[in-house]
Amino acid sequence: MPSPEAACPNPFFPLEDGLKLTYRAGSSELTISTRGVTSTPEGLKGLLAVDLKGRSGETEAFCTSQGVRTGLGGLEGTLLSASGMRVEVVSAEGMAVPPAAHMVPGASWKNSLSVKLQPPEGSKMPAGMVLASTFDKEATVLGEEEVTVGAGTFKALKVKNTTTARASRPGAQGRSIESFIWFAPGVGIIKVSTGGNTDLELLKVERPAAAVQKVPARGKKTTKL
Repeated sequence: MPSPEAACPNPFFPLEDGLKLTYRAGSSELTISTRGVTSTPEGLKGLLAVDLKGRSGETEAFCTSQGVRTGLGGLEGTLLSASGMRVEVVSAEGMAVPPAAHMVPGASWKNSLSVKLQPPEGSKMPAGMVLASTFDKEATVLGEEEVTVGAGTFKALKVKNTTTARASRPGAQGRSIESFIWFAPGVGIIKVSTGGNTDLELLKVERPAAAVQKVPARGKKTTKL
């Protein structure tokens, strides 16, 4: 098993203090910022802050030799935290991203997130309404592709996700959605696509000046820093 020092930061989900990724999300911009990163005996821990349409949310993230996990079960739960809904995590299992050595074509992994959601104050939904949902996801690495997004051109790993969402009650029927995520080493997620539509596209990468000198330029087009 690799040591925490060798495994972290994970290049496909870097916990790098001061890293800020800006995405196009439909007609809006979404930012994911990493801050407060510290070393632990197992690897690294930090906070992921998400801002979308004037709403914000945050969750803890941990990098170990087992991979990267977050308090909200990965990208989906992290985005829920900025949706305006009040999110209570009932359970979160599995890694958001496995160790880099596992990110090879044909490799797969699973994770699961169960949450209780309450509408924000002022919502048209009934007061006190609670939505209990479970999201089960299976991810498979398809291979490497060269992908051009607003932030530049990157060699990235394409990962297929099959996510099944269902009400958290016995016997509830689920609905499965297939999506694709592209991960660029040293940056993380650069694109998310569902049904042929681009859900997220990386527009800009910002790093503290001290860190920029340590990270080589990637791809054919210079990444905005």
